Amino acid sequence: MVKVCFVAENAWPAIDPHAKKTAGGMETQAWAFAQALCQLHECEVSFVVCSDETPRAASADGIPVDGVLVRNRPAFFENLRRTVAASCRIQHRPPWIHIRRWTWHLLWQLPLLVLTRPFRSDQAERFARRDFYCSLSADIVIAFGVSRITTDIITAAKKAGKRAIISCASNDDLRAEYHPGSDFINDYGEPAADVAEGLQSADAIFVQTELQQQLAERNLGISAHLLPNPILSEWTRWAEQSEALLNAAGLSVGDIPERFVLWTGRTDHFHKRPHLALQVAATLPDIPFWLVLNVTNRDIENELRSTATPNVRFLKPLPHPSFVALMSRATVFLNTGSAAHEGFPNVFLQAGVLGIPVASAAADFGILSSTGIGKAFADDIDALTRFVRESLNTPTDPESVTLRTLRLQSLFGPGAIAEKLWQLLQSICNME
Repeated sequence: MVKVCFVAENAWPAIDPHAKKTAGGMETQAWAFAQALCQLHECEVSFVVCSDETPRAASADGIPVDGVLVRNRPAFFENLRRTVAASCRIQHRPPWIHIRRWTWHLLWQLPLLVLTRPFRSDQAERFARRDFYCSLSADIVIAFGVSRITTDIITAAKKAGKRAIISCASNDDLRAEYHPGSDFINDYGEPAADVAEGLQSADAIFVQTELQQQLAERNLGISAHLLPNPILSEWTRWAEQSEALLNAAGLSVGDIPERFVLWTGRTDHFHKRPHLALQVAATLPDIPFWLVLNVTNRDIENELRSTATPNVRFLKPLPHPSFVALMSRATVFLNTGSAAHEGFPNVFLQAGVLGIPVASAAADFGILSSTGIGKAFADDIDALTRFVRESLNTPTDPESVTLRTLRLQSLFGPGAIAEKLWQLLQSICNME
């Protein structure tokens, strides 16, 4: 039986709802694909993460989760750096360390990183990473996102004679600067030439939208395969268990407003753009706006808190089940992501399945327009605000919600997407 391995190194929080960290859209997508393909029973499915939270057995033979064998790539210092980077930033001039979020663990983590730095090298870490992926027991490796790590995964898989595929997470993964010889440095400090190596070496590229297909062809000369994200059955179950899940996350159901607008994202100005959510909130002062804020920049967080109107409440990131439970009680889901940077928004599918209208500043990706679960407004904030107001004041029509949900399931249900993925794999790998 063919062995397919999915790789999304930061996806452990998407797999284990009790993980301390939170999962992003790409990680949720990767785990959804693995689960959906596993349910077809056409191949053996495994999944690789890189986390300091997994059970010890995951770093040895792996652990089964919902029929998928999950393995952890041991990388103590990589994980330590990621943990420290979430709390502070190292600078090249005084003050040498900028603390974003204090934790007592920094008292041993920072000295350990400093003392061991002369004995560690980026190149050695990359060699160790490639050795791990060379040894994977898999015929096909699917890596999620575009980065230097992805390049290492693809290079190792190809060296070991495996088929290697990249699943792109956003439009930004397909920028024209990603070509051999480029001296461009991306937003994450990675040389474009290193990133391009993975894109050019992969046997195939998966994208989530038709726009991304066009970007792949126009910017990189790559003919990419369209594969949208699947719906997960857990979402409706978490909605049914919302009271218990919210209580477990420290949110009392009694404190949740009868009507409110929900938003989620990182603290940035270019991608998730929370300042636009505050603009909408300021024009609707009588409506509570709850922003689930993943703080990646303390200065932007302070800026948001100082300019927010009284109807805005900021929440810390929630475990994935608890976030879906909170969404199930919202009146409107607001998205202010940039169309240039946003990947396929799983939150659109979640809101659609739960019958929550989506108000999107820019991103549509054919989901909202093809299913009617919401609207996008090409960054026209006035029109976006009017739609939010109308959605708040329009009574829910159960029949219309049911029709939209059925349409959504027909396009993005796990069975339909898994069949499409399996057909693509058969075609790419000449298994037919």
